[in-house]
Amino acid sequence: MKESYGVRLPGLELDDLVGKLIVLEGTDGVGRSTQIRLLKEWLEQQGHAVLDTGLTRSGLVGKGIKRAKEGHTLGRITLSLFYATDFADRLENEIVPALRAGFVVLTDRYIYSLMARSMVRGLDPVWVRNIHRFAPKPDAVFYLRISVDELIPRAVFTRGFDYWESGMDLYSTEDMYDSFRKYQTALLQQFDQLVEEFSFDVIDARPEPRVIFEQLKAGIDRILTPPVGRAAVTIPSGAPEAVEEVTVEEAPEDRRKRA
Repeated sequence: MKESYGVRLPGLELDDLVGKLIVLEGTDGVGRSTQIRLLKEWLEQQGHAVLDTGLTRSGLVGKGIKRAKEGHTLGRITLSLFYATDFADRLENEIVPALRAGFVVLTDRYIYSLMARSMVRGLDPVWVRNIHRFAPKPDAVFYLRISVDELIPRAVFTRGFDYWESGMDLYSTEDMYDSFRKYQTALLQQFDQLVEEFSFDVIDARPEPRVIFEQLKAGIDRILTPPVGRAAVTIPSGAPEAVEEVTVEEAPEDRRKRA
């Protein structure tokens, strides 16, 4: 049964969400997008219907966020509410329908990144948690952990330093390199606190992608594969007793034949 962190979206019945919600978290440049792509291909090969989603993909405000960030003038509260709206729209129109239909939903970040970013910018932690309380609890959160010293070369040799990913709205007097180091260090500290609070599965993000992929596959397999020897049983309405699950055993004649 799915649960939320406090409140539900209007009309949302959590019992209807029969799919699996799997989150990949981590700071910028840690390799989440690569792993989402590999996992989607693998899951589809296993016969699962898969939806992948991520921040700023909302049809309602996704493009608006990107345009607003180009001006480098967004205030911290406006930024947080913008991202919360993006998440709410994707939740209602993408994530929930997919879970209701039995999909495996892979999401590149979830409310935890939004919370970490907001708290690094000095917003009240209680307020930050309250504006995200409508989020359903995922079936698993895999946190790709890396140090700042290992993260910096990845940023330098791939896409470079981005204004917002470097926290230049916070450290405008610094050069972008120093700002990036300060901001990402602060983010990692916030994530370390969230690991304990929300019980993330922590995965070392330093090895090459295939090694990380195998660890993620093993973790997701445990979620998707029912325990061996157990099977769910549906009891018709009006039956005298309700049984949630039974152990599947061999019939006596099968044991005699095998003997």
